[in-house]
Amino acid sequence: MWYVVYILLFIMDTNNNKGKYYANKSSLLSFIYNNPFWSSGFVCGEGCFTAYLSFDIKSQWGLQPGLDFNITQSTNDKPILEAINFYFKNQGGVYDKPNNVSVVAFRNVKTLKETIVPFFDKYPLIGMKSYEYEKWKKLVDIYYSKTHVGKNISTKNSILLFAEITMELNRNRFNFKKLNRLETIIHWLNSLHGFPSMEDKFILFNDINKNKK
Repeated sequence: MWYVVYILLFIMDTNNNKGKYYANKSSLLSFIYNNPFWSSGFVCGEGCFTAYLSFDIKSQWGLQPGLDFNITQSTNDKPILEAINFYFKNQGGVYDKPNNVSVVAFRNVKTLKETIVPFFDKYPLIGMKSYEYEKWKKLVDIYYSKTHVGKNISTKNSILLFAEITMELNRNRFNFKKLNRLETIIHWLNSLHGFPSMEDKFILFNDINKNKK
């Protein structure tokens, strides 16, 4: 949102009442270090906490969880994203996307659990973004603790819980295909009475592909 960027780029100088422009990553970084609550406010407007389950035939349950925390901006404001990434010890990546858009994204679960979560616990988000963050944090805990990994049949419960929470995450912004995909995964997991066979996994694969059409 333009007004959030305005807060960053034009901070009022109380001495002379003039706007202060942060023209490079170094000055931006200095501001971020001195104003950590600004980052939380920025994320409230521009950030996104996401999760997904990818089909993986080699995984015990045919599914591999994934997590993402990202912030998107116009490529013209890419230095903001680079400064935020540097603040978090360059543990994410800054990428250019089509239509003059750039994004900083953090996907490593160790980074999410040990760097991103502690930051937002210390400098809380507000509003709906805080509500989404609390759901997303539960997903981070599941993935980080690896309760979904192993030969124990109970690991299915962790995968199932991950799918159910993911379905509720950012639900208002999900399209029908994404919701239907997760419903398919949840129904498939609930139908299993033991570890899935290769044939079972291909059934899931085919059902997922049907949802893409």
